[in-house]
Amino acid sequence: MAITTGQLPTQFPSQAVSDEEKMSSEYGLSVGRAIEQEWFNRDNNPGMYYQISEEFNRLRLYARGEQSIKKYKDEFATNGDLSYLNLDWKPVPIIPKFVDIVVNGMQDRLYDITAFAQDPISTGKRTQFVNDITRDINAQEMLKQVEAQLGVSARNVPEEDLPQNTEELELYMQLGYKQGIEIAEEQAINNVFLSNKYPQIKKRIDYDLAVLGIGAVKNTFNNTDGIKLDYVDPANLVWSYTEDPNFEDCYYFGEIKRIPVNELKKQYPNLSDEAIAEFVKKGSNWVNYNKDWFNNNRNSEIDNNNTLTVLYFNWKTWENNVYKIK
Repeated sequence: MAITTGQLPTQFPSQAVSDEEKMSSEYGLSVGRAIEQEWFNRDNNPGMYYQISEEFNRLRLYARGEQSIKKYKDEFATNGDLSYLNLDWKPVPIIPKFVDIVVNGMQDRLYDITAFAQDPISTGKRTQFVNDITRDINAQEMLKQVEAQLGVSARNVPEEDLPQNTEELELYMQLGYKQGIEIAEEQAINNVFLSNKYPQIKKRIDYDLAVLGIGAVKNTFNNTDGIKLDYVDPANLVWSYTEDPNFEDCYYFGEIKRIPVNELKKQYPNLSDEAIAEFVKKGSNWVNYNKDWFNNNRNSEIDNNNTLTVLYFNWKTWENNVYKIK
């Protein structure tokens, strides 16, 4: 779900409500506003989003060898006087070399995707194939006589590919047997990676892991582009409080993103022009609210008439399951 930033409530909505209420736009809007209050409110404190963004920006400057030299000057200054020193204050770019070594070492993809069909039809075909090969193994002499006398082959697999015992049969099923649906699934997954230029996305994620200690990617779907894999800047990532290094106990994730209006229309084609105009206005208000921060940390040349700030988020809750007797 996506919402434009707006009014700020003070707490998350209750999860102990009906499924119909959870699926309503009003419930999703209240969740989004609660996330905004938790991360972007600057009335009483700097806000977690701004603190984390500034810290990540500092780490990235160090990784590029472009960090601030103020602290070095403070170390050498005598009562604030640097006139007696004749030094080149440009940082020596040592860290970027080690960052590149670490990132390049993380680039190798040491696995291949393997699809294994588990539906009843595929399982039945696999079982039948094992039974047919087992029959060939047990009737090898008889099959040879049939081929010699009648000149036809009654084998399920060629003789040169036939396993000699059950151990070879198990190995053959793991390495040599592949159903069409499994091959198609593997090809589809690989095509999704290729069409989204995943190796380039992975390089950016590996760089973030090496420099920031956190990396993120999200998958979406729309009628225009199909399945999309998008890089997420950790500086724009929001999440619930967690004590797990792998974020497994989080109950919401989100991304704050500045997008053009046409991108919003592509993702949500049912939005009316009036609704989009209202969203653009609210997004412009949000940028004005954070004007000082944007001028210091981001590109200040922002087109408020054709872009808007959107919060994408996922909220984890439960759904009541209904079981029917058949």
